Order: sequence, then structure tokens, then C-alpha cells
Amino acid sequence: MNLIRKITNSHTAKDEEFVMALKKILGYRPRKVNFYKEAFTHSSLKKVNLSGTPMNYERLEFLGDAILGAVIANYLFKKIPSGDEGYLTQMRSKIVSREHLNELGKDLDLIHFVKSSV
Repeated sequence: MNLIRKITNSHTAKDEEFVMALKKILGYRPRKVNFYKEAFTHSSLKKVNLSGTPMNYERLEFLGDAILGAVIANYLFKKIPSGDEGYLTQMRSKIVSREHLNELGKDLDLIHFVKSSV
């Protein structure tokens, strides 16, 4: 079974380097590398998939922002049981703010993964 998995999940050497770099950050080896590649593809590349749909991080960013907001809301809800809705909303907004996430991205050096034509 491992042999079949290796064959179906085979990567180029460059993909393997990408996967290993992600593993260092995430703490696990990502399986669906194409999602991660798309997540780091800027719209300036004008890439499209086989059905002609643009391939870039914008749709995944939308989904990720929603999931991150929900995860942080759940965390704050459990961690601060005395917090009212206004306080929890304010805290969530600070944590998931573009400024805060950009700083986190810089700390993790994610920019070097982004594929762009600019």
C-alpha cells in the first residue's frame, strides 16, 4: 500500500523541496501539494486549471479567512468565558487583522513561497 501511495503522490524534486519547507512550518507533511501551490500563486501569473478556472490564492484566501475567524472565535469563546459579544468580536478582529497576519507571514518567511510575475 505504501508503494501505491508513493507512486500516486510522487513529486518533482522541486515539489519535494517545497513540501519539506512546508513541513518545517506546519509540523506535518502536507499531502495535497496542489492546494498549497495554488495558495501561494499570485493572480498576476494568470494561471488557469484544466477547466479554465483561474488558479490563484484569492478563493483559498476567502475560505481560509472564514475558517481562521471561526477557529479564533471558538478559542476566544472557550478561553474568555466572561467576555461579552462586543469584547470577543474586538479581540477576534485584532487577532485576524491583515496587519497581524502580515506580521505572522513575515515571521514565517512565507513570502519566498509566493509565485508572482511582479
